Amino acid sequence: MAADETSPLLENGAAPRTTKVTKVTKVAKVAGTVFGPANRILLAGFMMSFTLGITQVPIIYVFRLMECDVFYSHNPPFEGPGDRCHRREIDAGTATQVSILGMSTSFSGVFNLFICGYFIKLWGPRWAFVSQTALLGLRVSTQTLGVTVGGRAGIIIFQACQAIGIIGGPRGFQLVLNTAVSELVAPKDRTATFGRLQGSIMLGTAFGFLLGGVLGDVYNIRRPFETAFFLYVASTIYGALFLPTGTGNEATSQKPSGRGLSGFFAPIKVIVPHKYRLESGSVIKNYGLVFLALGIFLGVFASGYAPILLQMYATSEFNFSTTENGYLMFGNSAIRGIFLLLLFPKIISTGRVWFNGTPASSEIKHPDPEIHIPIDPEEFEADEGGEVPQEPIQPPDLDEEDSGTGFDLFFVRWSLIVDSMVTFFAGFSRNGWQVYLAGFLLPFASGSAPAAKGVMTELCPPNQRQDAISAITLVESTATLLTQGLFGMIFAAFAEAGQPSLTFFCNAGLAVFGFMVLFLAHLPPPNSKRIDDEDSETETES
Repeated sequence: MAADETSPLLENGAAPRTTKVTKVTKVAKVAGTVFGPANRILLAGFMMSFTLGITQVPIIYVFRLMECDVFYSHNPPFEGPGDRCHRREIDAGTATQVSILGMSTSFSGVFNLFICGYFIKLWGPRWAFVSQTALLGLRVSTQTLGVTVGGRAGIIIFQACQAIGIIGGPRGFQLVLNTAVSELVAPKDRTATFGRLQGSIMLGTAFGFLLGGVLGDVYNIRRPFETAFFLYVASTIYGALFLPTGTGNEATSQKPSGRGLSGFFAPIKVIVPHKYRLESGSVIKNYGLVFLALGIFLGVFASGYAPILLQMYATSEFNFSTTENGYLMFGNSAIRGIFLLLLFPKIISTGRVWFNGTPASSEIKHPDPEIHIPIDPEEFEADEGGEVPQEPIQPPDLDEEDSGTGFDLFFVRWSLIVDSMVTFFAGFSRNGWQVYLAGFLLPFASGSAPAAKGVMTELCPPNQRQDAISAITLVESTATLLTQGLFGMIFAAFAEAGQPSLTFFCNAGLAVFGFMVLFLAHLPPPNSKRIDDEDSETETES
């Protein structure tokens, strides 16, 4: 076909180039979503919880074997058929050692929160995470040594080396990952990502339980600890290479005093009343953070003992074996993980739309026209000034303000009611399948903790978000520590009286009390501004 004056000179050569650029852009967007900072944080949470879960089941069996060795070291050797370790003295000694291990783990976890929070301020989330994984690898290597030695020496190695958890432990790596979420995820997605992170941790724990038991049964009791050591090494390498670092504005917003002794105890200072200036100019004091922390404390105090309570109740009333309790805990953890990963984000996004109503027309953001970024050298225009042309960079969107804090607080309150109802009806279980049903329904009330983290981070200025995460984690850890001791004694007292099911009703009543306390937690008035201590001092001097 002959060309005339209306024919394009390049025969539509630009069209394929544009199509190619569009395809590359789409692939880059998909890759950025799949391998984005949030998903890398979730994978780190799954890996660490999976590794921790591998050793949780074998530890109880290891203590039983070591107590058995201690017993027969000063008693006549076992003769006859059956299990040589099946004695009341050995069972009592095993329970004592496991209780000591649990208490030392809980205490070291509380101190670990302060130390790890200090590491985050010094090094940032990435290298703080590496410090936690490396020290956990060191701890599990000492546990491997304890298993090898056995007897009284092995028990001493196990118990003494739990002190490593003060510097690097499970609470620390969870604090690091939650802090990374608060820094790297947009406010409107932050609460949902907190839930997804907890869900990935629960899924890792569930599969870790299964693999740890299988490795111990198929090979030997040392193999789970050896496997966990190499997985900690892999997690350390993954964190050093792929875990995202904190944003620049978060690091620069930290105040110089945040790295001193005051910064070490900064999480405690977050849970105090704060002053707000209204639009009229008057100043009020808001107690929302105080009652939110108290309500979460009561909620965890009520629900934190539920998994252990289900196992003990099923064992005493329905003669559940270790295998049946393993299935119960795996199902509970797996369903909780799936709920937090898939359903919880949908509930938060849909609930915020329902709670806030239809957004105003001015708040609806229209998509910007697609910006064509040249990728071939031929597409860059020549620069007349002789300077080397630079690749154009699209500036990131400004951080959107979160308008869903109201629904998050609403969700925290009513999830405690759901938890109390399921716990209450679990007390009427008369068959084993009813215990399984309660274990499978309880996870659907497990979103209060991530929702509370979302509320807490939004009520604090950006430079205090890490301290806010540390504060809410400290509240949860303290409640977990107390509920294991107190409700353990309550269950023992009711079991001795022949009414162990009454413990469920105590749990349910405490959850309702936490719900009532949370109604005293109110958000600051709209358009009010928080007044920090430094701001008030400046105003007084002026």
